[in-house]
Order: sequence, then C-alpha cells, then structure tokens
Amino acid sequence: MAIPEQHIVATSASQDAVSAVREHEFTHAASHELRTPLTVIRVASDLLAHDHGLSCSSRRSLERIQAAVGDMEAILDALLLLARAEDCALVYVDFPVREVVQQELERVRPALQAKGLNLQWVEEATPSVHAPPRVLQVILGNLLANAVRFTDLGEVRVRVCADRVLVEDTGIGMDAQALAQAHAAFFCARAGVAGGPGLGLSVAHRLAVRCGWSIRLESTLGCGTCASIVFAPSVLA
Repeated sequence: MAIPEQHIVATSASQDAVSAVREHEFTHAASHELRTPLTVIRVASDLLAHDHGLSCSSRRSLERIQAAVGDMEAILDALLLLARAEDCALVYVDFPVREVVQQELERVRPALQAKGLNLQWVEEATPSVHAPPRVLQVILGNLLANAVRFTDLGEVRVRVCADRVLVEDTGIGMDAQALAQAHAAFFCARAGVAGGPGLGLSVAHRLAVRCGWSIRLESTLGCGTCASIVFAPSVLA
C-alpha cells in the first residue's frame, strides 16, 4: 500500500525536530562538561609559565598547550551561545565595532608574539552595529586564532571597514577544494597543525547566520587567507 506523500513529509519534519532537540541538548551538556577540565588545564599551565627553570623546549610545549586551551575555550563559548540562542533570545545592543576588535587583539597578542608574527590594525571606518557583542567577540576571536595557527612567518592584519571586519594573514592559504570545505565541521586545512579540531569556523558560520551576517573567505595556497565578517545593512547602527 502506497504511503501518502503528506505522511512522509510530516514524518520527516518530526524526525528533523527530534534531531534538532538532541543536537541542542548535546551541545549544551558537552559545553558545560568540558568547561571544568579546560579550566584546570589553563590554571595549571598558567602556574607553570611562571617557572623560570623550564627549558626552551618545555616552554614551547607549554605555549602550544596554552594556545590549544584558548582555542577550545573559544569553541565552547560559541557552542554555548548557539545553545542559549535556542533557550532565549540573544540580547541585541548598539556598540562600536572597534571596542570588540581592540579586546580580541589584546587577547591574541601573546600568541602572535610567541610565533614572532607582526600585527597590523587598519581602521578605515568606525562602524557601530546592532547585535549581541559576545557573538562578534567569539567569531572574531575564532578568525584571529585561525590566522595565528596557520601562519608561521609574516603578519596578521585586521581591517575595519564601513560594513565588515577583515582578518588577513600571510599563512599557508588554501586551494579551491579546501576553500569549498572550509565551513564544514571537522575540516582542517592542514593535518597535524596544532590547535582546534576543525569545529571553530563551522560554529562561527552558524552564529553569523543567526545574526544575519556572513563570513566570506578568500585564499591562495601558499600566500595566505582573508576572512571577512560582513554585516547586513540592517544591523549597522
């Protein structure tokens, strides 16, 4: 006996709803469960950093641990934001973009210095947006962390324009195939690179969509990548 088409559609919609609920519950629970051990690692590594008896090789390993913890904490922040957005509406306020940029540049500065990378900040405009400030912090922090992770020589440049923020690096870059997959979960442009599990850009993209923004990537293999957070005209304050 043939199954009515409307029954198939209803069943599919029900399954999608159940999957969405399960994803939300898992995201919320996993984020909280991982927060405690990451805090322990961060505190322990910060204490070790004050040990002047560490060898150069041990200090380099410690810096990699600290960078990895910072990356994971940023991803957890993004996951919690996604989970909370389902529970309650995000709080939208008017704020200047430069304040968030300054804050995130200070946060990433030690990682840049550890790798001997130059930092440039170019302010071509001074836009304000109507949005949740924490969302911009998490997305920009993720893009900066990626720029540092995939750049061994040269610089990271942040440009603030009238309707977007650009993060440019002189790192390994991506070919067309890698660029097409960059927003996919668990994708990593280069195997073996220290840091994130390939979740950050995927989660950042989903957060941007929630706010009506977009993340655009341009990249040339061996030359570097430019990641842009583009604000919709409707959110510019």
